Amino acid sequence: MGNKTGVRHYFAEGITTRGYISLVPNMMPNWQRVYVLLGGLGTGKSTLIKVIGLELLDRGYEIDFMRSARDPDSMAGFIMPRMGLAMLDVMEISPFRWRAPGVVEKFIDFNRFCDDYKLEKQRIHILKLENQLQLLQQKVEEELAAELSSLIVPRTSRTDKREDMSWILGNSARLKIRKENTGPWPLAENAVKLLQKSIINPYFLHGLTSEGWLNLAPHFLMDFDQIRLEGDETLDALDWVLNEAQQLGQLIEIILHPLNPDEVIGIVFPERHLAIWQGNPDNLVDQGLERPFGEKLIETISSWQNHRSQLKAIYTESVDFGKLDEYREILLNTILGDLKLNGLN
Repeated sequence: MGNKTGVRHYFAEGITTRGYISLVPNMMPNWQRVYVLLGGLGTGKSTLIKVIGLELLDRGYEIDFMRSARDPDSMAGFIMPRMGLAMLDVMEISPFRWRAPGVVEKFIDFNRFCDDYKLEKQRIHILKLENQLQLLQQKVEEELAAELSSLIVPRTSRTDKREDMSWILGNSARLKIRKENTGPWPLAENAVKLLQKSIINPYFLHGLTSEGWLNLAPHFLMDFDQIRLEGDETLDALDWVLNEAQQLGQLIEIILHPLNPDEVIGIVFPERHLAIWQGNPDNLVDQGLERPFGEKLIETISSWQNHRSQLKAIYTESVDFGKLDEYREILLNTILGDLKLNGLN
């Protein structure tokens, strides 16, 4: 393990004008072992992810925390990028339908810490809330597209390239992005293209909330030298940089626009500690995200968050957190043992 350690936060998924976009399948090729957390909202999965991730960070490991696109203040999982180990909350990562070759999966059901009798009494209410959440998520996606998709028209119309290709990434090899079948848009297969010689990891750094966009970019980029591009030629410059970077044969991280996953707003070269960004990462205006959300969209997001809170409260009431705390220590030791046994540390 190297001497450099750190922690990062980003979104592996995004609610965009093209629906719910998951980048998780793009990350899986480098994974060796995954801990999959099962159980309802409010059963302590996000807290356990955070606590164990911080414990591993204190032990000198690098940790990438994945925020939940549905609840940006919560953790959907973490990745140990140098170790090939990940932990995911199956309720927050969608779609979770994959079997990556060689990945060892360990499933952990948090319902074991719940009082079955209490949950059974609330069964009808739980099913009703789950159904309402699905409908509200679809409504959020539809209203987001209806209200804000016009903001990306001037950007996407600048290209003469084929409609099914990201103009930012040109003629790069295809890397599929999987979409949950709840949104109004077709499967966004071509939002990101895999550059032929470099390893590309795509992320989102903006999360949707009823108060506006949660911006993780300043913290994500704080340790990098930054080149900030200004003016109308910014996207053309990013396009040129990516076309040149594909010859370098190194790790490249690209940051996707939260409204339009076809558009790259930043490129990060971790090995060179360099980031190239569209304007100022602290300033949402430079990314075209300054427009306040309309009342209808805010109301729908707030209703969605309220229903999530109600469902969480039902499950939380049933959890034996004493048993969960005991298990957290067991799980941490198991992970440390796996790292040592499999030579991942």
